[in-house]
Amino acid sequence: MKILLIGCSGLLGQNLLRTAPDSLIIEGAGLEPEPALPENLQGYAPLDISVAADIEKRVKASNPDFIINAAAYTDVDGCERNPSLSHTLNRDAVASMAATGVPMLQVSSDYVFDGENGPYAEEDDTHPLSVYGQDKLASETPVLSGNPNSLVVRTMTLWGRGRGMKTSFVDFVKGSLEQGKPIRIVTDQFGNPTLAEDLAQGIWKLITEGHSGLFHLAGSEWNSRFEWAVAIAQYYGLDASLIEPCLTADLRQLARRPLKSGFRIDKLVHATGFRPGNVVAQLQRVQAPD
Repeated sequence: MKILLIGCSGLLGQNLLRTAPDSLIIEGAGLEPEPALPENLQGYAPLDISVAADIEKRVKASNPDFIINAAAYTDVDGCERNPSLSHTLNRDAVASMAATGVPMLQVSSDYVFDGENGPYAEEDDTHPLSVYGQDKLASETPVLSGNPNSLVVRTMTLWGRGRGMKTSFVDFVKGSLEQGKPIRIVTDQFGNPTLAEDLAQGIWKLITEGHSGLFHLAGSEWNSRFEWAVAIAQYYGLDASLIEPCLTADLRQLARRPLKSGFRIDKLVHATGFRPGNVVAQLQRVQAPD
């Protein structure tokens, strides 16, 4: 099977490349002149997904059996400030990919929900609170209706390792506490911390086993951001008393966040037998040498 991986240099893209089955042929595309992991690709070409014609040309040139879209504009407050950019990158570009007719996987988000009654199953009613959430929800429809073999995978609270990646929540908590710096972490945002490597492995299971439709794919532990930070401190033997509780409203963020969010992953586990790790298992995997 030949895969066109769009956004191959991002956190998810890199982890998809690191965990890909040897039987796959993977070509990459992204904004960067050169990919982060060229050794894991059989070809690469720069691609600006804001240009629909360029998407069509790239897909035709690659002639893949399957497309994975790991590209997105994930600055939630930035999407609120610049909704037209969010529409272009998070909604319209995905519709252009789906319009090629090639089966694809789109990565969506827990932000399609309002966070009133999480954790959520796939069939629960959606109600996005932000531009980012609205565009992620809008991106799902053309994918699922464009090809019966396509997939939408909703995930959340992604973190992990990657070349040139920004500091993760885990690195922020660990680094701050190691320096004796107090940090403020919200107690009223709930969800499933998700290791990018787990997300990638789950995606490959879904694709290579021929699944289609909508799946929730996230870490197996549901907790608050504050509880997650405390678990990180305890794992590394750091002073959890430096973690100060606060509320989301105290942060005065522009975009509304779904507070009691999170995912039920029963459908994924039943279909594939794959269960992503809990917080401690994720920390152990990242700490282990390659």
